[in-house]
Amino acid sequence: MLLFILDSLGNSELLVILGAALIFFGPRKLPQLSRQIGKSLSEFRRASEDFKRTWEREVNLENLEKGTDTQDTSILDKATERIRAAREAAAREENSPEIPAAITPSVTPIDPSLVQPRSNPPADTDAKPASQPLAKQDWF
Repeated sequence: MLLFILDSLGNSELLVILGAALIFFGPRKLPQLSRQIGKSLSEFRRASEDFKRTWEREVNLENLEKGTDTQDTSILDKATERIRAAREAAAREENSPEIPAAITPSVTPIDPSLVQPRSNPPADTDAKPASQPLAKQDWF
């Protein structure tokens, strides 16, 4: 949770927080306070890792008592089989000299009686001549 909060803070926000801490606690207390915070965070991390290891050990013991596998890797096995099959299929496609039918274009002849020439609209004979560009003094 703390890391999520620190990830969302930018450099300017951190500078404001550090400036406020420097003003509030003073330059003499700030190093001591940061050491205490660092020690507290390391103790918390150590306790959470210990809890995680204990939890995993208990779950593994329960699974051994039930007779089930401690690590279910069936999803990983299926994924590796799919990856292996895809690689083999790609290797087969690279080695095959034939071009698949989906890639070759299909051309069908068209009945000439259905083809009609395009008719261009008549040109506008009342075309206006292009206006002369304005001189700089005419812009104002």
